[in-house]
Amino acid sequence: MTIFLIVLSLISDISAAVYAFSDAELYRRLLVFSLFHFIASISASYAMYMMLPPKMRESQSPYLAVGFMFLMCMFLPVVGFVGLFVCVVVAMNLPRKKDEVMWIHNPREELPSHPRDMMYTKLGTGALQDILLNAPDTDRRVEAISSVSHLPRDQRISFYKIALRDPADDVRLMAYSQLDPIEQDITDNIKRLEDSFEENNSSDIAYDIAQQFWEICYLGIADTVLVKHYLNNAKKWCQKAIQIEDRGNFELLLGRILLELNEIEPAMIALQKAKNAKMLDSQVNTYLAECAFRMRDYASVKTYLSSLYTSEGSKLSHIREYWLNAK
Repeated sequence: MTIFLIVLSLISDISAAVYAFSDAELYRRLLVFSLFHFIASISASYAMYMMLPPKMRESQSPYLAVGFMFLMCMFLPVVGFVGLFVCVVVAMNLPRKKDEVMWIHNPREELPSHPRDMMYTKLGTGALQDILLNAPDTDRRVEAISSVSHLPRDQRISFYKIALRDPADDVRLMAYSQLDPIEQDITDNIKRLEDSFEENNSSDIAYDIAQQFWEICYLGIADTVLVKHYLNNAKKWCQKAIQIEDRGNFELLLGRILLELNEIEPAMIALQKAKNAKMLDSQVNTYLAECAFRMRDYASVKTYLSSLYTSEGSKLSHIREYWLNAK
C-alpha cells in the first residue's frame, strides 16, 4: 500500500509538471496541474505517515499529522516532498543514539591545606559550609575544619560554631582545638594590655581592653554563661577610657555594649554623645534606631533610618525601605 502511494504520487507530480509546460490554455494547465499535484501531495503525505515508527503514529493524531505533511507538500512542490522525507521519515526511523551513561564521575577534589591554595580551588566558603552541614563522611568534615583555619578570624568563628554542633566527636574536637587558641590569644592580649595600663593610665589602652572583651562576645567565642561577664568587663574598661578622655568612638562602643546588656536608656545617651562628637550617621544611627525600636518610639526609628545611605540589595536597605514605607 505504501509503495503504491509513493508511485502514485511520483506519477501524479510528473504528470502535473509535464502538463504545466504543454500548449494547452493557461487556465486548463493551472487546473490540471493543481488536480495532479493535489493527488500527489495527499498520496505522499499518507505514505510518509505510514512510514513513521508505530510509536510515533500512535502518539499523534493521524488527521493532524497527514494534514501538516499535505500542506508542506502542496505549497512547497518538490522541496516539500524531499524535506519531509528526510526530516520526518528518515529522522524518526533513525533516531540519535542515546548515551547509556547518565552520569559522569568526577574525581574527589582535595580541600586546600595552605592559605594561598584557597585562590585556586573551586571550593569557596559556601562549599566548605555545605561540607560541614551535609557531607556524610566524617573525615571530609574534619578536612573542611582544617581548611577553615586558613580563613580570616571573623569568618572562622561561624564555621567553628557549626562544627561544635556536629554529631561526630572528631569534628567537635577539631573545632574546639582551633577555637580555644583564638580565645586564649585574646585573653593573653587583654592581660598584656592590663599590665601596660597599670604603668600608663592611657585612654587608648583602656579602650583597647574594652574592644578585646567586646570582640570575644561579638564573635560569639564566649559561652552563654560568660557573655555577660565579658560584656560587663568591656563596659567597665570603656567607662575608664571615657573618664580619662571622652571621645566619640569611645561613646559609640559603650553604647553598643550597653545595648547588648539591654540597658537601653544609658545606651541611647552614649550613642547621642557619639553623634554629637561628629561621628558619622552611618556609624551611629543604626544603633540609635535599635534603641528607639526597643523603647517603642517608632517615629524616631523612621527618622534615624531615613538619614542612612544603604547599598541596593543589602539587608539594611530592605529594613530602611520597610520603615520608610510604613504608615
